[in-house]
Amino acid sequence: MQFEFPKTIIEISSAILILVAFELMNRKSIKGFSTMAVGQILAAMVCIMTSLWFLAIMHSINFLLMVRGYRKWKSQKKEEQTL
Repeated sequence: MQFEFPKTIIEISSAILILVAFELMNRKSIKGFSTMAVGQILAAMVCIMTSLWFLAIMHSINFLLMVRGYRKWKSQKKEEQTL
């Protein structure tokens, strides 16, 4: 069994980012969306490197959902500030 340093570091950092993002989202922080998006895209990259195509697609979809959620939340905040 080989230890592949770059993949392992990316995988660990993506897991940490996703866990931090869940905590930020529980606190209703907009930073949670961007942190989750970065974690999801890193996880998708690891899955692509290891040929786990289904998981890579699922992480990519989650990445797009986080970007969508961030944009939606940002527009709602902007509307609240103008009222």
